[in-house]
Amino acid sequence: MRLEGAFNHTLKEIGILNIIKSLRKGKFKKLQEAHDSIHEFIYLAPICCPKQANWHSKSAFLTYHWEAFHLAHRAFLEALSGYYNAAYILLRGTLELLLKGAFWECLAHKKFRDKADVIKKCRVKRKTLLDWFEDIFKLKPSIEEEFEKISVSIFDKISPITKDSELKKLIPFPKKIIEQLSEWNIFDPISNPIDEVYKVYNILSADVHVIPDKTDIGRKLLKGKEIFETIILSEELNKFSELLKKVMDIGIVIELNILEDWIERDKSVKEKLKNRLLIIERDLELNYATLKIKN
Repeated sequence: MRLEGAFNHTLKEIGILNIIKSLRKGKFKKLQEAHDSIHEFIYLAPICCPKQANWHSKSAFLTYHWEAFHLAHRAFLEALSGYYNAAYILLRGTLELLLKGAFWECLAHKKFRDKADVIKKCRVKRKTLLDWFEDIFKLKPSIEEEFEKISVSIFDKISPITKDSELKKLIPFPKKIIEQLSEWNIFDPISNPIDEVYKVYNILSADVHVIPDKTDIGRKLLKGKEIFETIILSEELNKFSELLKKVMDIGIVIELNILEDWIERDKSVKEKLKNRLLIIERDLELNYATLKIKN
C-alpha cells in the first residue's frame, strides 16, 4: 500500500487534470502543432542518415539532439500542467542544447575550425579555444583524426575545460556561439539569424533569471488570479506553444544544416525529406524548416 499510495500521490502532483483543462482552454491546433514539431525534429535525423553513413561522425550533435527532444517534451508537459516558469526554463535548456550541440559538432571538424573567425576574437590571456585544441593535437596528433570519425569524442577532451574556472572562460558566451554558428551557415536560410535566434534566447532567459513577473506567482498576480493555486492561464499557454514551435523550427534548421552533407549525397534521403515537406509546411507551419528543405 505504501507504493500504491506514493504512486497516487505522485499522480496528483503531475497535474493530469490541469493537462485536460489546458487542452480544452488552449488553442488546440496550435498546441498540436507545437507537440508534433518536437516529434518531427527527432524523426528527421534518422531519415537523413544514408545507409552507408557512419553516424559516429555526427555523434557530438546527435547526442545533444536526443537530449533536446526529451527536454522539449518535458517543457511542453510542464506548460500543459500549468507550471510555466519550469516550462520556459526547460525550453531555454532545449535551445542551448541545440546551439552547443551544433557548436561542438562543428569544432570537431577541421573545415569548421579553419573558418572560425568569431572564436579567434574570443581571447582569454591571449589564448582562444582554437589554440587549446591545437595544443592537444600537437601532444597527440591522432586526436584530430579521431574527432573527424567520432565527433562525440570531443567531449572527453573538453572535460578539463568545463571543470576549470579559468579554462571555462575559453568557451564563448551564447551570443558569440550564435554568431559563430551563423558564420558557419548553420542557421541558413534564416535571415538575420543572430538577431532572430538571440531574441528567442533572451526571451527564455527572463524565466531562467527569475524576473518577478516571469515567475508563476508573478504571472497570476498580473492576471488578478489566486496566487497559491496551480491554474491554467490560456494566454500564457498559447504564447508558450508558439515559442516552443519556433525553437523546434530553429532546431530543425540547425539539424538539417549539420546533416547537409549526408542529405546532398543520397537521392533517397532527399526523397524522404520531400515526402515530409507537406507535413512540415501545411500541418506544422514550420516556416524556416520548410524553406530549408525546399532549398
